This record gives sequence, structure tokens and C-alpha cells, in this order.
Amino acid sequence: MRRAFTIILFLLYLQCAYSQTTRQYDSIKYLISSAKDDSTRFWKTVEIIWGYLSSAPDSASVYAQQNILLGQKMKSDEALHMAYSQYTSLEQINGNYTGALQYGFQSLRMAERMKNFIGVCESHFDLADIYREAGDFEQAINNILKAKSLLESKLNPVFEHEKDTVIASHYVYSLVLLTQIFETFNRLDSAMQYGKKAQDLYLKRFPDSRFFPLILAPVMGNIYSKMGDYSTALSYYREGTTIALGNDGKKDLMDNYVGEAVTFKKMRQLDSSIFYANKVLKLSKVAHFLIKKLEALNLLSEVYKSKHNTDSVAKYLELAIQTKDSLFNQQKIIQMQSLTFNEKMRQQEIEDQREQFQNRLRTYMLSGGLVVLLLLAGILYRNNQQKQKANLKIEKAYSELKSTQSQLIQSEKMASLGELTAGIAHEIQNPLNFVNNFSEVNGELIKELKREASSGNMQEVTEIADDIEANSEKINHHGKRADAIVKGMLQHSRSSSGTKEPSDINRLADEYLRLAYQGFRARDKSFNATFSTAFDSEIDKVNIVPQEIGRVILNLINNAFYAVNERSKQGVAGYEPTVIVGTRRLKDRIEISVKDNGNGMPGSIKDKIFQPFFTTKPTGQGTGLGLSLAYDIVKAHEGEIKVETKEGKGSVFIIQITV
Repeated sequence: MRRAFTIILFLLYLQCAYSQTTRQYDSIKYLISSAKDDSTRFWKTVEIIWGYLSSAPDSASVYAQQNILLGQKMKSDEALHMAYSQYTSLEQINGNYTGALQYGFQSLRMAERMKNFIGVCESHFDLADIYREAGDFEQAINNILKAKSLLESKLNPVFEHEKDTVIASHYVYSLVLLTQIFETFNRLDSAMQYGKKAQDLYLKRFPDSRFFPLILAPVMGNIYSKMGDYSTALSYYREGTTIALGNDGKKDLMDNYVGEAVTFKKMRQLDSSIFYANKVLKLSKVAHFLIKKLEALNLLSEVYKSKHNTDSVAKYLELAIQTKDSLFNQQKIIQMQSLTFNEKMRQQEIEDQREQFQNRLRTYMLSGGLVVLLLLAGILYRNNQQKQKANLKIEKAYSELKSTQSQLIQSEKMASLGELTAGIAHEIQNPLNFVNNFSEVNGELIKELKREASSGNMQEVTEIADDIEANSEKINHHGKRADAIVKGMLQHSRSSSGTKEPSDINRLADEYLRLAYQGFRARDKSFNATFSTAFDSEIDKVNIVPQEIGRVILNLINNAFYAVNERSKQGVAGYEPTVIVGTRRLKDRIEISVKDNGNGMPGSIKDKIFQPFFTTKPTGQGTGLGLSLAYDIVKAHEGEIKVETKEGKGSVFIIQITV
């Protein structure tokens, strides 16, 4: 019953949220102050928070913090789920996505513990919307599809006959969120598909309600505006405006007015764009939605720039800067409040745990002391026997674990050998072709030599002999080249002795770069990339275990080619996949770098890539052991390996070895 104030209110709550008067709020506040029990105080505070959620988020935050502490005091899972859910929404409104996710996950765990089906769906809704605003498309889609799948498992196939209003409304809302997600990330075809489906299902099940267009109108308007269908976009904005005016929905009015202002600017109807942008500014004096105000100010500065009105451009740019500064200062205050509140919660949690421990201890001492004394000797004896058995099992398990670990490591080494094989086959073909070709030429020259010798033409004999000698030198050179490639393969495949030896780092890196490229080309004929080297010629031979360092370099180069190949598949205009391998001498170290211009990595992944079995590749394309083994090998050489990466720009893996 209390959950009537959750997301189902996308149909029912909007009416409540926009029609609350100051007198009604004062009445609720009086009931809170005069409440005789915590439960009444909590749920009345919930009403205040929903009312203040958009109009006064700072006040709502104060009440929400009080409600979390009150929910903990009540020890009510239902109350805590509601409190965490509301604070999630507030943190999202304030732009603190980290805090919003923290409380969103707590709300989800609470709903799962209660086995609250609708609560689980709503928590996934919250998380999806947070990730959408934070720009994480993958996580947004993952969460909304989880909720959608759960709802579909309980949904009547004939949607208009669905008796459960909660299930029906939540399912439609999942489609609305999908529409918003795809519109935010400019995947307009998918956004249009889900937006139309949401409209059709809603009209079948809730034909008399007018709240739904209020939610979807600005989203559909944005889609059509981005697609260039300005007349349809404006019709959605105007429908949303009409409903919002009837509900006193100032935020929704501002959403629609901003959409109209942007659309009229695209249509080059600059006066109309200015008119609706000014409507947003006028509403912002009452509603205080600074983000929408900032959008309107920026838009006005752009419009007046098109009209070459420098005075107005300067005016609105200055106001935009002031508004942005105001937002920044407000966020700082919110962050300070959140830090203070988190500390209070931490202390409260410690106090609760201490009290629980003391209560349990007293209970055990009173009720179980005598039993413990009587059974102590027997328990000790039994524990000793079990410990001996456990030790035997642990030793056996440890032995099996070591054996498995060795097998995995060998498997990874053989996998890298397999990646080399294709490149070696291509690379060794070149010197073999030279050997075969020059051998054939020498055969012809020897025949010609015999003819000239029998004719007594000694000058021609000498010239032919010189050619044979030069060809023999080339045959010898390319034969040694083929021999070196084969020896390198054998060194890579055999178990390392662990003995360091002077090695040419530049030659090692250059050879593995070419072999890795040819190996990648052998597996994927469509793959193409630019690769180059930037070697420091001053580097002398370095004492390393060449087989081990070679495996590290090969792994990093293969990963770099994989990264640029994945990005090239995305069809980015003007993108040229590039991998650069470089070396340089530092004071007491040498540095090897492998740089690519692939997709890069987010910060959340960067700290995990050297962990065993962690991989970003699809299932079946990576074991997750390559970088872990590379990390161990470099550490064994008294060095370090690190990565510098920027999402969307590429990565640089850097190996530094002490010499």
C-alpha cells in the first residue's frame, strides 16, 4: 500500500505532484511533527519528498536523509527500500551519479531480499536512467532490459486485457525508458520503434488517461526534431505543453519550450526560437530548474549570434556563465552535505553493529555457557580430527590447483605460439622464395659458365662466376634469415630456462611486430592497419629472458591490433587503425611502449586488466591470462608494466625494466 508513491506514479503521481498546494504541504508537515509513531512519520515524510523532488530538491534531500535514518531505526526493509529509492532520485537530480548508483544498488538489494518483484523492476528503472544520464549506454540498456524481461514474464499476452494495472503501467514505462535511452544516444530508429510501441500499448490499456503524453511528448518531439521532421516535432511539443499547463507542470513546460526553441532555430525561425527560450527563462524564476535555464541562455546567445546582435550575445553569454557558476556552487554544497550524511550513516552503522554484538554476546553467555563448558573437550577433540582431515584435503586441493595453474599458463603460452604460427608461415616464405629463386638462377649461370669455358671466353667466365658468387651470398643471407625465424619460434615454444642473456630489444620488438601483424592478417583477411616503430638506437643489449619478454611484447601487440580492428568495424569516418611500437633509454631503465588508437578503456576497467581471468573480449576470444602473465613476467625482471588510456582515444602499454 505504501508503495503507491513509487514509479507507478508515472501515471498516477503526476497529478498529485503538480496539484499539491502550500496549504497541503503545511498540513502534511504538521502531521509529521505531531505523529505518535515512527511509521506514520516516515510515510508522511515520503509524501513531502515526492512533492519536493523536482521543485525543491535541497529540501527534499534533508527530509530523505532523515527518512533513511528513521528507516534504519524502524528496521523495516520496506521503509529502507523506499528511502534508498527516493535518495537515489535526489542524487540523480543533483548530478551525483556515483551516489545515485550507490543508493540505487542498495535499493535493488533490499527489494531482492524482500522478493519484491515490482521493487526490483523499479530499482532497475532507476539504475537505467542514471546510466543514461551518465552516458553509459551499455549499462543503461542492460538494466532496462532486465526489468522489461521480468515484466514480460508476468504480462498478459493480450495487453489490453491485462488486469494488473501495476504490471501494465510498469511495462509501458520500460518502453518509455528504452525510447529515452535510444534518443539520448541518437539511435533514432530504435527510439522511434519503442516510442510508437509505448504509445500503442498505452492507448489500448489506458485510453482515458492524459498523463502518459505528458511524459513521452518531449521525448518524441526530440526524436522527430533530430530526424528533421519539424512539424511533427512541434505537434508533440504542443500536445505536451497543453497537458502540462493543465497540470501546472512547470518542469514539463520547460522541457517542451526548450524543444520548441531548438526546433525553431533549426527551421531558421529565429524570432520564434527567442520567444520560447524567453518563456523558459520566465518559468525558471519560479521553478528554478537551472539546467533548463542554462540551455535556454545558451540557445539565445547562439540565436543572437546568427542575427549578428553582439550586445545580446554578450548579455546572454554572461547570464549563462553566471547560471553555470550557480549550478557549480550548488553542486559543491550538495557534495558537502552528502559527505557529512555518509559519515553519520557510517557511524550509525558501526554503533548498530556494536550493539548487536553485545546483545548476542549476553544471550550466549546466559543461555549457552553451561553447555559450552560441558562440550568443550569433545568439540576440541572433534575439531582436531577434522583439522587433520581438512589439512589433507587442502594439500590435495593445493596440488591440483598448482597443476591446473601450470596447465593454464602453458595453454596461454601455446595460444600465443599459435598466433605466431600464421605470421611465421608468411614471414618465412619471403627468404625461402629468395633462396629458391637465386638457386634456380645459379643453376642457369653454371650451365652458361660451362659453355663459355669450353669456348675459351675467360672474361665472360669471370663475370658469370662473380654473379654466381653474389647470388650465393644472397642465398646464404636469406637462409640465415629463415633459420633465425625458425629458431625464434622454437625459443618461444619451449619452456624458458629463466636464464637472462644479452638481447637486442629493438630487434626482438621489430620481429614480433611484423609476425603479429602477419598472424592477424592470416586469421582475418579483411584486417588492415598501419604499424610503425620508434626505436632508440642508443639502447645496448639488455640482460633479459628473451622468450619471456618476447611473450609479453607479443601479447601487447596482439591486443593493440585487436583494439584497432574492433574500432575499425564501427565505421568511424576518417579512422585509420594505427599501432606504434617504441623503445627508449632512461637513466637506469629501458622502456618499451605499444601504442594504439583503438577505443581505449574506461577507468573502471583500467584497474582490473592485470587481474587473472579478467578480459574485455567476448567469450571464447580471450582467456584473461595474457596480461596477468605479462605482469608477472615483468615483475620477475624487476620492472613494471602500466597502461595509459583514454576512452575513445586509444591506449599505451608501457614496460619499464631496470638495467
